[in-house]
Amino acid sequence: MKYLLFIIGITVYSCNTKPATAEKPGNKFITPKMLSIAGDFDGDGKCDSLKQFLAGRNGTQVTKLPAFEKEAWEEIVKYYSEQSYYTVVVINDKAVKPLTFDNAQGLYCLINVGDLNGDKRDEIAIVPDLLDFSRHNHCHIYSLCVTGWKSLFSFNIHEGAFDYIGNTEPIFNEIPEALELRGKKWHFYDYLDMEYKTPEEVGQMKELIVPLCH
Repeated sequence: MKYLLFIIGITVYSCNTKPATAEKPGNKFITPKMLSIAGDFDGDGKCDSLKQFLAGRNGTQVTKLPAFEKEAWEEIVKYYSEQSYYTVVVINDKAVKPLTFDNAQGLYCLINVGDLNGDKRDEIAIVPDLLDFSRHNHCHIYSLCVTGWKSLFSFNIHEGAFDYIGNTEPIFNEIPEALELRGKKWHFYDYLDMEYKTPEEVGQMKELIVPLCH
């Protein structure tokens, strides 16, 4: 969905420097959407935390945004570009370089999909909320490798999977008809590029399997 998300995240990321803000006279303000998850992402047997937030030019957290109401999508995209905002995903280990998404106003989802490749690290699924003019997107499966975060797999996704009814956006722990937990295994569906071995498999979701970190 190509409009500014109005949900206040449950977990607030704090930092030592003064948070960045964006003033636009005459507008009401909202708190940017934030997401957080827990899991063993580095494989040390201890629980880690991941947090996503919107950052300004100097890397500090943006704490409020204009509440765009009647503005065209083109104006919103222009505003974010002028402010040089981008989306950041950080782990509680400060030695790990954060994940960044330069052309995103947040994330549609941040999901712990568990250890998919048997390396004792939980992988994560991310779909950035891109500031563009298309509803085509990608779901990225990331793992915290020795050298840092790495995308092990990605597949095409239509942003219509995140459409919802009402004023409150849900937190997506699955992506309907695109990334679902069936039993104890995750399955995915690439709406543009799926390979099938038999005619009976056409249109069906496939088990999500990712390689080891290299």
